[in-house]
Amino acid sequence: MTTFALNNLWTYIEGLSLKQKDREWLAGKLLEPKADDAKTAKQKAYVKETLTRALNEVKAAKRGEVKMMTEEEFLKGLKTEGVI
Repeated sequence: MTTFALNNLWTYIEGLSLKQKDREWLAGKLLEPKADDAKTAKQKAYVKETLTRALNEVKAAKRGEVKMMTEEEFLKGLKTEGVI
């Protein structure tokens, strides 16, 4: 939001006849994290963990420590899990 829009919002809120309880409720709503924020954080953590694990597997394969899965094996695994 722009500063202008925020100022207009603040002017509107100040113009409301809010009781102390209503002001506390509004403040709580403004400060509490959105449910989407928690979900997004979990998704980001999952993606980071998955990509880190995959990168480590590729590095290990380059060192000859691990045999990488073939494309056919990968697709077969996805089909078995019902992903595709």
